[in-house]
Amino acid sequence: MSLYDMYFSKKNKNYMFEMLAKVIQDETDIDISHSSKYIDLYRLHYSEIFETMSADEISILNKEIIDRIGNLILMDLRELPIQKPVSTEIPSSPHHNRVKNPIQNQISLYSSQRLNESSQRELDSQNRYHFSLSVDFNEFQPKSITLLKEQNSLFSNPNINILFNDTDNLLFKLKDIQKLDDNEYHTYECITEDKIQCSKFLKIRIRNYMMIDPLQESDIYPINQMKSISYEGKDYLCLQIDDHDIIEGEELGLLSDNKIGKSLFVKKVLQNYLLTSKEKIDFN
Repeated sequence: MSLYDMYFSKKNKNYMFEMLAKVIQDETDIDISHSSKYIDLYRLHYSEIFETMSADEISILNKEIIDRIGNLILMDLRELPIQKPVSTEIPSSPHHNRVKNPIQNQISLYSSQRLNESSQRELDSQNRYHFSLSVDFNEFQPKSITLLKEQNSLFSNPNINILFNDTDNLLFKLKDIQKLDDNEYHTYECITEDKIQCSKFLKIRIRNYMMIDPLQESDIYPINQMKSISYEGKDYLCLQIDDHDIIEGEELGLLSDNKIGKSLFVKKVLQNYLLTSKEKIDFN
């Protein structure tokens, strides 16, 4: 039997989850053997370990299951609030004070807000999958991310990884797909409840299930020429851009002083000429 067959056999999968659950219970006194949340987390990382590990023995792979998935579960369990017994005592005063849960703000972050140039070189953004943001909070808990589907390795698997501040690597699982015109928007949900610490700046690096960057190059293009034209009886704004990978239907942001001042939708692509929706542009 091959290493692949042994690793992915039902016997090994069940045995290793039982071992993992026992280790977690010995460590925390919490039984996860019937937790759908941790069973799903185990399934998500099980195949990933085989694909990312270079090993010739199943014992090495099984040890990585305990180490890698076990650490993820332990980190998540440490974030869970301590549950106190519910008191059955009736307050003697009708004005008994109740402790309210702190209000949590919902924060939306966009790659279009990224820093393109900063005083700190390590904060410079490379592209829409690897960028830095200026933030006004010190801690946040990632919930979900929505990405426009493109032709790259990021969308070859229902799982993606996001690295925050070069230290916190979190796994996101595909939750929903929505279609808008010819575009597909994929929403992924974080499977853990980790909290990310940050101060003034936040670095985000979106990677595929193999932890490989889906895009290596910059996605900011210099415009050689820009003018209003008429083509096949319709008016367009024409942009001349060399060596691009832009396709019809995409939305572009025009940068001025490293800030997006206007967005355009690509109607036609004619080699190095992009015909976009006509807009009033200050060509100076």
